[in-house]
Amino acid sequence: MAQQLILEEELASLFSEKALIQLPQNYRLALVRYGPLVASILFPIALVAVLAGSGSTGFLSLTLNLEGSLGTLLLILSLLTGISALPGLFYRRRSSWSRLYWAGLLYSLSAIVTMDFGGLLLTFAVGFYLLFQIRSYYNK
Repeated sequence: MAQQLILEEELASLFSEKALIQLPQNYRLALVRYGPLVASILFPIALVAVLAGSGSTGFLSLTLNLEGSLGTLLLILSLLTGISALPGLFYRRRSSWSRLYWAGLLYSLSAIVTMDFGGLLLTFAVGFYLLFQIRSYYNK
């Protein structure tokens, strides 16, 4: 298996082995098969929305709101990391799963910086749960 990422072992025990609810095998397979298709539509739409929203207030936010600027930058980096993972997801590559993991961590950091605790909770409760439930499929 590939080298462990930062916090991967700790999160894996929380979201895969110790998870109260394990996804059935057919649900996991459906996520692996159709998730990249859905993500290839939603990631670019989200990136355009964030860039359009931050572009209109970009100059003001850079000068007046440091935490908002840093949060937006981390969010854009998260989306770009997720988009870069898309080609390998179709081939079930471990490196693409790792990029999605990093995208989740970047988004979590963005949520912490901007104090978006609802987004942070959703990323951890849903995003990482699903990500770690399908981790075993990405081993190439």
